[in-house]
Amino acid sequence: MIKSLTFHPFASDLFPFNIPALRNTERLDLSSPITIFVGANGSGKSTLLKTIAYYNESIRVASGDIANNEAVALAGLAKQMKITYDVKTRAGFFFSGEDFITYITNLKAMKAKLRDDIEEVKREFRGKNDYALTLALGPLRSQLAQLDHAYDGDLGHRSHGEGFLSFFKARMHQKGIYLLDEPETPLSAVNQYQLVVLITDLVRSGSQVILATHSPILMALKDALIYQFDDDGIHPVSYDDIESVQFTRHFLNDKDNFINRL
Repeated sequence: MIKSLTFHPFASDLFPFNIPALRNTERLDLSSPITIFVGANGSGKSTLLKTIAYYNESIRVASGDIANNEAVALAGLAKQMKITYDVKTRAGFFFSGEDFITYITNLKAMKAKLRDDIEEVKREFRGKNDYALTLALGPLRSQLAQLDHAYDGDLGHRSHGEGFLSFFKARMHQKGIYLLDEPETPLSAVNQYQLVVLITDLVRSGSQVILATHSPILMALKDALIYQFDDDGIHPVSYDDIESVQFTRHFLNDKDNFINRL
């Protein structure tokens, strides 16, 4: 698993080298089973997470090509950093909401192709021996059934949040390195807690999870090392000192006052 990340000095002022949090950081300890990146939008959380995935050659959920301009940026930043491991593995994956939408699209296309192939085989074997037809259809029907079983039905026919959670339940079981970019995006508070349960079980089995999030629920993962991204660099922060945690707590404790100010 990943132990640490060290940045070499940046010579360029172009993106992503102009991100203050990255420019002002020399080394990160990533040896904790759970590491959480927090900070404002644009602070560099997702950029660093994607670059770690690029460096590690992690499997992307969508299995698609990275846009050329993004690939150039990630490759450039990856060259300026060094990751140390105790055990290097590609098991696990990199996940983002954007990739998940592409994944569902690809999954739909795959299932549609299997159904078309089944109908084509039926046409080819029309009027022929039923046993031969059954043998020919067997592998196709098996693949289709496996896809349905893995995700307990069709991800595309569920709400966005239900699809996310079903995906996590189906795929987050193998020991590996899991890099999650704002996985809470479509999830209700209850389902975010379900994701906390899944991540906790995953870590207990020996996996490592690094995630970027705005969710106070995910930030509360037990024994997580939390890093704040800001203009001064990337530095450890306690849960109670995270701005979004403080604001959420104050709002819930005095919601009427916040609303009445409007």
